[in-house]
Amino acid sequence: MAHPFSKMFEKALKKSSSEENFVLHEAKKLRAKGYRVEEIMAVLEGCKAGRIDDAETEIVEEALEEFSRYLAD
Repeated sequence: MAHPFSKMFEKALKKSSSEENFVLHEAKKLRAKGYRVEEIMAVLEGCKAGRIDDAETEIVEEALEEFSRYLAD
């Protein structure tokens, strides 16, 4: 069974573009709600795996890179 965040990230990915990364916005919202950074990162990693579309892969990778800054907090 897929993690509940996966659906949220997939929906955000469909709305995202190279200019606007809604996946990153969604990840930040989850962090603000108190969810663990490690858990969010793990789901993002899962979303990145198996992507065929290069544009989608780039968006998820950008979200992972930007969001990884919160691991030090």
